[in-house]
Amino acid sequence: MPQLTTDLDLACARLRAGQLLALPTETVYGLAADARNLAAVAQVFALKGRPSSNPLIVHLAAAAQAADWATDISPAARRLMARFWPGPLTLVLPARHDVPREITAGQDSVALRVPAHPLARQLLERFGGALVAPSANRYMSISPTSSAHVQQQFADSDLLILEGGECQVGLESTIVGLLPGEPPRLLREGMLAPASIEQVLGEALQRGVEGSVRAPGQHHRHYAPGTPSWRFHQAPPEEALADPQCGWLWCGNARPSAGPALDLGDNPDEYAQGLYAALYRLDNLGLQRLLIQSPPAHAAWAAIHDRLSRASTALD
Repeated sequence: MPQLTTDLDLACARLRAGQLLALPTETVYGLAADARNLAAVAQVFALKGRPSSNPLIVHLAAAAQAADWATDISPAARRLMARFWPGPLTLVLPARHDVPREITAGQDSVALRVPAHPLARQLLERFGGALVAPSANRYMSISPTSSAHVQQQFADSDLLILEGGECQVGLESTIVGLLPGEPPRLLREGMLAPASIEQVLGEALQRGVEGSVRAPGQHHRHYAPGTPSWRFHQAPPEEALADPQCGWLWCGNARPSAGPALDLGDNPDEYAQGLYAALYRLDNLGLQRLLIQSPPAHAAWAAIHDRLSRASTALD
């Protein structure tokens, strides 16, 4: 059974001993291990059931540590670090030759970020090194935004969880690739708007992944509840409204239904913060199906659309 703690010294001792730790970030809870301890990194892949072809994000205490992991750090990368770190932005940069390729999925690039959650920052500063910290869940299942979610995911383990309350952003970080000879590329949508990044860069971001998968979270099915889930854009299926075994997730203007329903409203930041928690609540009810109202087709909802498209199947 996982155990909760707020003891940073105990948390650091676990990490230094090569053990895993679940820690809060502003995005989601991460399953952390010493990034230089390859046996500990292997435990992360094993516990999550994550394939080794999926790269990990290295979490740093400060931007100055980026030079320990990346080479050829461009002026554009430094501008983004200065503006958005600490915060929910991951940068994919050229990896130093001594960066373990177990972390990078064998590639010559490495993903780095400085989290903004105060406990994560205190832990990283006290630990003194870098941590890999993919989401603290089983591979492809719903990402955790509270310690209770982590406990549910790893109920049969003795994982130590650093209790940090509910995550404030609620979706995984925005990922941008800045590699030599390539234009800046948006590799994963997050709640940090691409327009804000482009303003700092002074140029447009290219969209889509080319070549190797440089960033996590790109599988077509991801962030998904166990309950079969569909999303609808127009009117909801009328027969489903009368079905008590059908759960609902609304984006404002909820319709009366026989089955349980949650309405996250029409504010994208508030919706993102509550999305995974809502999916956990509905998924735990033993329903036969879950119907999700698609949010508006506006840029502010892009990251939410990305997560929902990987967690559910379109009805219309």
